[in-house]
Amino acid sequence: MSKILNPEKLKKEIDKLKKEGKKIVFTNGCFDIIHVGHIRYLKEAKKMGDILIIALNTDKSVGRIKPSRPINPENERAEVIASLQMVDFVTFFDEDTPYNLIKYLQPDVIVKGGDWKVEHIVGADIVKEVYSLPYFEGVSTTEIINRILNKYKTQQSQPPAEIIEKAKKLKFLILDVDGVLTRGDIILDEENNEFKIFNVRDGHGLVMLHKAGVNIAVITGRHSKALQRRMKELGITEIYQGTREKLKIFNEIVKTYELKKEEIAAMGDDIIDLSMLTRAGLSFAPEDAHEEVKKRVDYITLNKAGKGAVREICDIILKAKGLWDKFIDEYSNF
Repeated sequence: MSKILNPEKLKKEIDKLKKEGKKIVFTNGCFDIIHVGHIRYLKEAKKMGDILIIALNTDKSVGRIKPSRPINPENERAEVIASLQMVDFVTFFDEDTPYNLIKYLQPDVIVKGGDWKVEHIVGADIVKEVYSLPYFEGVSTTEIINRILNKYKTQQSQPPAEIIEKAKKLKFLILDVDGVLTRGDIILDEENNEFKIFNVRDGHGLVMLHKAGVNIAVITGRHSKALQRRMKELGITEIYQGTREKLKIFNEIVKTYELKKEEIAAMGDDIIDLSMLTRAGLSFAPEDAHEEVKKRVDYITLNKAGKGAVREICDIILKAKGLWDKFIDEYSNF
């Protein structure tokens, strides 16, 4: 007989087992990703009686109480939990709490983890025996998900080998402005002055890159005194404002500096930038760039525009060229 039963079939089994003198233990939860805390908890729960029943929140129930969850669908969660030796039966409940299910099944014992006080455990007013078992600190589905995400992010922070190889050859970096060096917000006052917010770390990345011998140009379709001032502070002289013909400027730069394709990198965020992105030897886009752009570039940064995306690519280029340690040593000896 399958361990996974609907409440009606389970009720019949419980009534039969009770007549045989069996003590029925009930617990509930999402059991999204089974971990050692669950195993220890369920082993202890089984000791409280003869038959252990697990009531699983359905996907709808989980979604209401834990946004962005479950990770695993209810049928898979049920199959995994039912495969455990200490578990006798598994069923589902669709509400936020199993109160109605407990009232219907009438188990002898209710067990929950130690993060629940006995008086707060759902069904404590129905069942006489209610226990709160020890909670295992630092062992939870959320902790596991965070561990996976952090590990994955660390791995992703190392660019693929082909990006490193391309970055070694670079001599010129061309950047869009709005949506790359800034978040893309346009702030205008009543006198039509335009304000921009630049990231300090992006700026310092460009300074280091320029000192390392990589030339930099910015191309934007808008006019801004703030941009002119910021680029002057950073020592960048190749500033092209008020142009939507970015390919024309791109070609002029290639001709002036006698650049090969593999010596040019470009970064943009919107489809207007595709003309230069598709012709650069190495193309970048911020994490929050337009989806059409992200499909066509070589590398998408982990950081968003105006929040470290440009610094990220500066660091990649410096490390690829073997110049990162030089700057670390230089600043360490200030």
